[in-house]
Amino acid sequence: MDSTGESLLKLLFDPGENISVSNNQFAYHSIPLEKALSGQISLLSTNDFSVTQCDSSELILVSINPIEGFRKDSNVSKFRTFLWECDTGSIQEQLNSFKKTGLPISAQVFSGNKSVHAVTVLEDKELPDEKTYRHLYLWALKILTFCDQNCKNPSRSVRIPGAYREPGKKQRLISLKGRIKLEDFYKWLNQWPQLRPMPKQRKPYNGEADYSRLSGWAKRMMSSGITFRNGRNQTWFALAVDFALAGFTEDQTIELLSPKFLEEHDFKEKEWLITVGSAFKYVANEKNKS
Repeated sequence: MDSTGESLLKLLFDPGENISVSNNQFAYHSIPLEKALSGQISLLSTNDFSVTQCDSSELILVSINPIEGFRKDSNVSKFRTFLWECDTGSIQEQLNSFKKTGLPISAQVFSGNKSVHAVTVLEDKELPDEKTYRHLYLWALKILTFCDQNCKNPSRSVRIPGAYREPGKKQRLISLKGRIKLEDFYKWLNQWPQLRPMPKQRKPYNGEADYSRLSGWAKRMMSSGITFRNGRNQTWFALAVDFALAGFTEDQTIELLSPKFLEEHDFKEKEWLITVGSAFKYVANEKNKS
């Protein structure tokens, strides 16, 4: 691996941690940091569990936080790093945008195409849980309006400098500083207290909602955890239909199901809300037919 890529990985992670790396746009099972830094690497695919062999110099992406298992939010083991991605304007204009905000930045990487990736790596301690992590992420993105607003989950990947994403497009390190004290990150955020995300207000339940009218399957999902044997969209759709038939409103259903929803890079909250809404439209149409 290029020395600049090695420097970034050592900034992001502590010795002994497991990380998810990739030589393409797909996600793979995590491996020890030390293994990713040199030599031949075996990448276990999340899709068909096939194994791909590559050299560390071919790695182009790395998860921003430690991962235990396949690269997904639920497998993040420590919440330490935030990724900020900008692709509006020239590279210099993007760098100037970051500079104007005063955002505490640990490193910046040119993607090899048209964007700058910046990371803020916490120094003194990781955040206690994903809820806190996402709260701070949303707060910061309200300030960093020029950044990609979809970059807000902990299993995201950043480009590894020194590698080529494709022939002629080299990813390179722009700056490398160090980890940021949590208190300094809070000081920066608190310059914009008015942008701090407010917790959603719970709406009072009323109407004909009756939990006892839910199917046995839906009750098991609610009590034991939601499994997605039939796919995420179909499972959420079926659950929402069940709630609609039990007399719950769409708002009540979202309020009850949202604590069990975990946004992923390929299944955003917006898509989830559309799925729930489609279920209620389906039930309404079926009632009109009868």
